[in-house]
Amino acid sequence: MNQKILGSILGAAVGDAMGAATETKSARQIQKFFGGRVEEFKTPPEDVLARGRKAGQVTDAFSIPYILTEHLIDEKGQASKKLGEEALIEWGKTEYFEPFAGMTTRNVVNRLNQNDKMDMWSYIGHLGNKLYKGHYYALSSNGAASKAYPEGLFSNGDIEKAICDTVEITMSSHDDPYSISGACAIAAAVSEATKENTSVYEIIKAAHYGSIRGEELARKRDDIWTYPGPSVTKRIEMAVQIVMHCGSSPNAIQELGERIGSGPAIAETVPTALGIFIANQGDTMPSIYDAVNIGDETCAIACIVGAVAGAYNGADSITEGYLDIIEEKNQMNLRRQAQEIEKLWK
Repeated sequence: MNQKILGSILGAAVGDAMGAATETKSARQIQKFFGGRVEEFKTPPEDVLARGRKAGQVTDAFSIPYILTEHLIDEKGQASKKLGEEALIEWGKTEYFEPFAGMTTRNVVNRLNQNDKMDMWSYIGHLGNKLYKGHYYALSSNGAASKAYPEGLFSNGDIEKAICDTVEITMSSHDDPYSISGACAIAAAVSEATKENTSVYEIIKAAHYGSIRGEELARKRDDIWTYPGPSVTKRIEMAVQIVMHCGSSPNAIQELGERIGSGPAIAETVPTALGIFIANQGDTMPSIYDAVNIGDETCAIACIVGAVAGAYNGADSITEGYLDIIEEKNQMNLRRQAQEIEKLWK
């Protein structure tokens, strides 16, 4: 079990750190700039958000759930909206906030800190804003899904617990049904992936159920915001159909990117991440590589894929030496987190 828990945490970190060099670039730009596919840690170029950082360093996609995991460990795995807010406040004081905070997360952290000096981009997620109305991703961004894997790891294999905990945590930053649907899909997938005798089919089945159940629970709340937007559940179904139709991984990945997209919307990130996982039959590093090279929101997609595949296959499925690199470059202790989570399973 320690190998599965550590595999999920490490997979998420490796995916994020590797995707930091390709973030916002198109698949063609990645190929041209790097002279081929990126399948190792690279120093981020000057035209990406992670510019100035070193190869192997993570971004917001992993640093937020890493801090969230610390808070969950302190509370013995008891999730709440308040805990999620406290984790975001702590993250807002780190080196990651200024260069990496997205529109939704930046707005939430500033509100939690009662910051009166918010710039224009901090307001984009507000309901009623014209930019928000034209761009649903301003609220339903993939940050909700990136920080969902810890809830799966703390669930002790109980998918319903993973879903309920994820609803509470997600409400701290993304209070709409689509964000919660996508986040619950990933938490449920990770929860199922920690089981000993599971399969890619069972993991995707759990993700599909999580997306449905999460949205149901969200829409029953009085403090939820609803608005028009694409269904995460239906796009998960679309991702499955695309992969089943295309068969081979390269064709499937291209179709996922062109038909669903790999942008910041959770209705793109989550279905495409799950599609990549299926296309690679659940293999960890090939899944991460495809996520890193698909283009656009590569950090988030690779982080999510790494978390699910890492939980499924264990830490040994990740390139040897990467754990030491991640811990050293980021001054993080992934081994200790895995040990503390494992203690709660006993």
